[in-house]
Amino acid sequence: MRKADFQARIKKIEIVNKVLADGWAQAIRVNLDDIELTNENLLELRQFRPNEPVNVIIKPIELNLMEMAAYHKNATNQSLDTENQAEQPDFLIFTEEEEVSGKPPGKVVKEFKV
Repeated sequence: MRKADFQARIKKIEIVNKVLADGWAQAIRVNLDDIELTNENLLELRQFRPNEPVNVIIKPIELNLMEMAAYHKNATNQSLDTENQAEQPDFLIFTEEEEVSGKPPGKVVKEFKV
């Protein structure tokens, strides 16, 4: 079964309603931007033909903290390159602290429950 999975950003959604003599018709166009395709996905995508029925699933990307930091850093770097702005601070920073108030390292100091 052919399948093409890729990530993209929705650029524009057009919904067109047409009134016909015997009823009405609706056309929806979704324009994508910033499409992240690999060579493999591009080959899979090219196997589909115009007017071929397909299943479409659009869902938001769910990033974890590490992916979000990498995404933010890439977006920041791209905007800095294009606008030549000063470097902005990192989104996510991990640090190791020295022994806190006499407690041995590796011990849980605070817990946060959601």
